[in-house]
Amino acid sequence: MVASIVKLVEEKLNAVYQPTYFELVDNSWQHAGHAGNKMGGSHLGVIMVSAVFEGLSTLQRHRHVNNTLKAEMASTIHALELKLFSPEQVTQLGL
Repeated sequence: MVASIVKLVEEKLNAVYQPTYFELVDNSWQHAGHAGNKMGGSHLGVIMVSAVFEGLSTLQRHRHVNNTLKAEMASTIHALELKLFSPEQVTQLGL
């Protein structure tokens, strides 16, 4: 089930954002025994570079992704760490 949740999140984010860089990490193992960690797939970290984020503030980017994953956030995902960049930011920051 964990693999299917992670795969679903990956597919949704790739479809909506068509990122030039994408990394999804399941950090649930770090939260073993916590109430929000049921069987894994509940604590995810995302690093993503997408043109969709161009001109959006950090808060707007986070809201955009949270809205994209609204169903998963309401049921499966307990914590979502986001590092979201536009391609221009990556160039400017030399990342």
